[in-house]
Amino acid sequence: MDELDQLKKQWKENENFMKLNQSEIKAILHRSSTSIVKWIFIISLIELSLGIILSFMLPSSEREESVFFQYLGYVSELVFYIGIGYFIYSFFTSYSNISNKSSTKELLINIITTRKHVENYIKFNIYFIIYAFVIAFLEIIIRKIDADVYWGANFVMIILLAVIIALITLIFITVIKFYYKIVYRRLLKKLNHNYEELTRLEEES
Repeated sequence: MDELDQLKKQWKENENFMKLNQSEIKAILHRSSTSIVKWIFIISLIELSLGIILSFMLPSSEREESVFFQYLGYVSELVFYIGIGYFIYSFFTSYSNISNKSSTKELLINIITTRKHVENYIKFNIYFIIYAFVIAFLEIIIRKIDADVYWGANFVMIILLAVIIALITLIFITVIKFYYKIVYRRLLKKLNHNYEELTRLEEES
């Protein structure tokens, strides 16, 4: 439970409990928002670090790849890490801005910006997962077509692989979405709550 929510609960339970003025409530919301964005930055950094570690730990494939798919793999990996790096930089910038801003209006703007960055970060990861599975499927299709097997057998195998990869992709994305809902959506919910409270205080002042 957030600091402000705890105070509200105590106010309801005890009418004589100390009341806070607008400036004090804004300071609490400022600290809460700073903490939330800091955790968003830390979690995204941990995710990147785990991804890099896993890429080195996983055994490399010994199969022969076409030059096109090798090149595509390098480019895709580069684009992915550049994208993730951009979002991590954006989260750090948001954290720095929220930490150093005292104006409520500036804080509200930075909360909106952070919220957009988190939503785009989630979309970027999900879209890239879909892209990776599509590329893997296309590579398998090309291999099956090039193999010395009757076209009919190839066609049946391609359909079967398409269904399997589609199911794996769906399961994988469902798990990722559940993870994002548990981690990022919960943080965003708190950030939205702070935004609503700050907006209400601004309207009352």
